Amino acid sequence: MTNVRQYSNLFTCLYDEPAPVGALGRGTHYSVFRSVEWLDVTRRPLALPQVHDFAVIWDEDHDERVIEAVERIYMAGLLSPVQFIGERKGSLTAVVAARFYFIGSEAETEAYRLAIEAITQGLDDAWPAQLGSFDRQPGSPQQSFFEGLINDNDHRVWLYLANIDSLWRLGTRPYSPPAPTLSPPPFPAATHGMMPSAPLFPPAPHVFPPITLPPRS
Repeated sequence: MTNVRQYSNLFTCLYDEPAPVGALGRGTHYSVFRSVEWLDVTRRPLALPQVHDFAVIWDEDHDERVIEAVERIYMAGLLSPVQFIGERKGSLTAVVAARFYFIGSEAETEAYRLAIEAITQGLDDAWPAQLGSFDRQPGSPQQSFFEGLINDNDHRVWLYLANIDSLWRLGTRPYSPPAPTLSPPPFPAATHGMMPSAPLFPPAPHVFPPITLPPRS
């Protein structure tokens, strides 16, 4: 198994597509990253940290400058609601969980977008920022919109993002350590020309002959 390329010292790349795959948009492909968060998906403080998996959506030029933008967003405490993020045509789009997008007022949502845009405007090549929403429930299409993330039909974009979410369970969640691997008890090693130090199976019970008593006088 080949090693996955690592783009950042702040979060880990779990899965990486280095080049376009399929025929969605203009060379769409993606990578999945994991960070550690002290804020939940609605940016409320946590008593214990959670893991946060999110996807970077690339277009045909695989512009890695988006990683610097994500790092700055992360260090500003703004990343926890983000499910998908990407740059296309000089604009950054962050698609957040619908639970976060609709939990507050429009003014609060716009203030969050402006906080991200203040970061992207500070890059060497300034980018405007757009904010989209993703709802993994198929019955809530009105709560999913993707702005400029991928240049394609919204239905196809939703299917693509929903498939990524289904594979990787994007978002914040409590950390679950991997279960320990239990090894079977060691089987006694065979020794060449020697009896094992302990029998492999319990010995059969001894059978004694019946006792014959002498005749009584």
